[in-house]
Amino acid sequence: MDKMALGHLFDDADTLFNGFNSTLLCVVACNALNRMGAIAALIDMPASAVELADRCKAPADKLARLLDFLSAHEIIERDAHGTYHATKRTAVLHEAAPYLQNSETTFSAGMRLHDALQKGDVTPFELQFGQPVFEYFADNPAAAENFGGFMGWMTGRILRFLFTEHRFHPFETVADIGGSMGDLLLAMLQEYPGTRGILFDLHDVVELARPRIAASPHAARVEIVGGSFFEEVPQADLYTLKQIVHDWNDEQCITILSTIRDAIKPGGRLAVIDHIVSETPTPDEAQSTDIAMMLWDTGRERKLADFERLFEASGFAIDRLTRNPRGHSVIEAVPA
Repeated sequence: MDKMALGHLFDDADTLFNGFNSTLLCVVACNALNRMGAIAALIDMPASAVELADRCKAPADKLARLLDFLSAHEIIERDAHGTYHATKRTAVLHEAAPYLQNSETTFSAGMRLHDALQKGDVTPFELQFGQPVFEYFADNPAAAENFGGFMGWMTGRILRFLFTEHRFHPFETVADIGGSMGDLLLAMLQEYPGTRGILFDLHDVVELARPRIAASPHAARVEIVGGSFFEEVPQADLYTLKQIVHDWNDEQCITILSTIRDAIKPGGRLAVIDHIVSETPTPDEAQSTDIAMMLWDTGRERKLADFERLFEASGFAIDRLTRNPRGHSVIEAVPA
């Protein structure tokens, strides 16, 4: 059975309880320890529960129970003297802090899935938090910044694949549409010297990103533009849309793509970086993220034929496809 398949959890009641319970509580424990600084402290140096409790201002007995839980699951190590040590897995845990914190929101929205399905015209996120997701972020900058960190972590996961398996044709200016904190754009400028970049997102989002861009060695090559991709985008000869198309329904996607089609320079290209759902249901990242999109917004993950229809309706045609079996693929389109 594929290691991502969850069917084995339902082999019997004991497997269901222990497997699901441990997985869920592992996310909870890891997130709490990351947020209080215990994981970062362990990476700095080994420590006892009492020493960590003093640094993190947490009860030592409860902290020890959390640490023992992670030790039992081989995420950290505990020696015979009761001292805890970081491992390679601990480093992954620390790097994933934005994802784990974002999972709080996913779990919270997920508890309203039943209600949303019964209503039919509202998302679980909106039921739980009182607003559609992007309106909520506009009113809650801390949540928006955390989500931007999560998007940055997701970008880091795909960069090796993007730069080794899918080399872009020569370009002068790349516009990252819905570019969040600028992680992908800055990586593109690092990888392709002599080019320029445009970070385009909502006004509130680009203001959050501005200090990070200013601190980058590539700041002089970046133009920051705020606006709505439903209305107008800047001119460029390469556009990147990473994890954007999956946020929106088909009609909204066609509007976004058509806006880019209106602005793209002659000879320009559009790169959609997103999951591609298999024709046959497969226990992979695309399938699971499709359910996450059901919780968060009105979008979905799509099959290749779905992308083809969206491109055709907006004046594009697929020119290159680089599939990523472990995550986000790259669909490169040109004006039709």
